Amino acid sequence: MFDVFMKDLNEHGGGVRAYDAVVRAARARVAGEPDNAAALLMISYAAQHFVDAYDDQPLTADEAAEEFQLFSTLLTSLDKAYAGGASAEEKLAVLNAAAAKLVDPS
Repeated sequence: MFDVFMKDLNEHGGGVRAYDAVVRAARARVAGEPDNAAALLMISYAAQHFVDAYDDQPLTADEAAEEFQLFSTLLTSLDKAYAGGASAEEKLAVLNAAAAKLVDPS
Protein backbone atom coordinates (compact mmCIF):
# COMPACT_ATOMS: atom_id res chain seq x y z
CA MET A 1 0.00 0.00 0.00
CA PHE A 2 2.55 2.62 1.14
CA ASP A 3 5.63 0.53 0.43
CA VAL A 4 5.64 2.00 -3.08
CA PHE A 5 7.11 5.16 -1.57
CA MET A 6 10.10 3.23 -0.19
CA LYS A 7 10.57 1.58 -3.56
CA ASP A 8 10.58 5.00 -5.22
CA LEU A 9 13.13 6.36 -2.72
CA ASN A 10 15.41 3.38 -3.28
CA GLU A 11 15.13 3.60 -7.06
CA HIS A 12 15.88 7.33 -7.07
CA GLY A 13 18.82 7.30 -4.68
CA GLY A 14 17.17 8.55 -1.49
CA GLY A 15 18.18 12.17 -2.06
CA VAL A 16 16.23 15.38 -1.75
CA ARG A 17 14.65 15.05 -5.21
CA ALA A 18 13.49 11.52 -4.38
CA TYR A 19 11.81 12.71 -1.19
CA ASP A 20 10.27 15.61 -3.10
CA ALA A 21 8.78 13.11 -5.54
CA VAL A 22 7.29 11.22 -2.59
CA VAL A 23 5.73 14.46 -1.32
CA ARG A 24 4.03 15.01 -4.66
CA ALA A 25 2.98 11.37 -5.10
CA ALA A 26 1.48 11.11 -1.61
CA ARG A 27 -0.47 14.33 -2.02
CA ALA A 28 -1.72 13.24 -5.43
CA ARG A 29 -3.19 10.07 -3.91
CA VAL A 30 -5.19 11.86 -1.19
CA ALA A 31 -8.20 12.76 -3.34
CA GLY A 32 -8.54 9.25 -4.71
CA GLU A 33 -8.01 7.51 -1.36
CA PRO A 34 -10.07 9.38 1.26
CA ASP A 35 -9.82 6.48 3.73
CA ASN A 36 -6.04 6.81 3.61
CA ALA A 37 -5.89 10.62 3.51
CA ALA A 38 -4.48 11.09 7.01
CA ALA A 39 -1.73 8.52 6.45
CA LEU A 40 -0.87 9.97 3.05
CA LEU A 41 -0.72 13.45 4.54
CA MET A 42 1.59 12.17 7.28
CA ILE A 43 3.84 10.56 4.65
CA SER A 44 3.85 13.77 2.65
CA TYR A 45 4.68 15.80 5.75
CA ALA A 46 7.55 13.48 6.71
CA ALA A 47 9.03 13.61 3.22
CA GLN A 48 8.60 17.39 3.05
CA HIS A 49 10.45 17.69 6.36
CA PHE A 50 13.43 15.96 4.74
CA VAL A 51 13.25 18.24 1.69
CA ASP A 52 13.06 21.37 3.86
CA ALA A 53 15.95 20.25 6.05
CA TYR A 54 18.37 19.22 3.30
CA ASP A 55 17.49 21.14 0.15
CA ASP A 56 20.60 23.13 -0.77
CA GLN A 57 22.37 21.79 2.33
CA PRO A 58 25.12 19.21 2.65
CA LEU A 59 23.87 15.76 3.60
CA THR A 60 26.27 13.22 5.06
CA ALA A 61 25.83 9.51 4.45
CA ASP A 62 25.10 9.00 8.15
CA GLU A 63 22.39 11.67 8.13
CA ALA A 64 20.84 10.23 4.99
CA ALA A 65 20.81 6.73 6.50
CA GLU A 66 19.28 8.00 9.74
CA GLU A 67 16.55 9.92 7.90
CA PHE A 68 15.90 6.96 5.62
CA GLN A 69 15.50 4.66 8.65
CA LEU A 70 13.08 7.08 10.32
CA PHE A 71 11.03 7.36 7.13
CA SER A 72 11.12 3.60 6.60
CA THR A 73 9.86 2.97 10.13
CA LEU A 74 7.04 5.47 9.62
CA LEU A 75 5.98 3.84 6.35
CA THR A 76 6.16 0.35 7.80
CA SER A 77 3.96 1.23 10.77
CA LEU A 78 1.41 3.04 8.61
CA ASP A 79 1.39 0.28 6.02
CA LYS A 80 0.87 -2.38 8.66
CA ALA A 81 -2.09 -0.52 10.19
CA TYR A 82 -3.76 0.53 6.96
CA ALA A 83 -3.16 -2.57 4.84
CA GLY A 84 -3.67 -4.94 7.73
CA GLY A 85 -7.27 -3.99 8.44
CA ALA A 86 -6.65 -2.27 11.75
CA SER A 87 -9.54 -0.58 13.53
CA ALA A 88 -10.02 3.16 13.37
CA GLU A 89 -8.66 3.45 16.92
CA GLU A 90 -5.55 1.47 16.00
CA LYS A 91 -4.98 3.60 12.90
CA LEU A 92 -5.31 6.75 14.98
CA ALA A 93 -2.82 5.39 17.51
CA VAL A 94 -0.32 4.70 14.71
CA LEU A 95 -0.85 8.20 13.26
CA ASN A 96 -0.33 9.76 16.69
CA ALA A 97 2.83 7.74 17.28
CA ALA A 98 4.15 8.73 13.85
CA ALA A 99 3.43 12.41 14.49
CA ALA A 100 5.19 12.25 17.86
CA LYS A 101 8.20 10.54 16.28
CA LEU A 102 8.45 13.23 13.60
CA VAL A 103 8.51 15.94 16.26
CA ASP A 104 11.00 14.10 18.49
CA PRO A 105 12.85 11.31 16.64
CA SER A 106 14.98 10.35 19.67
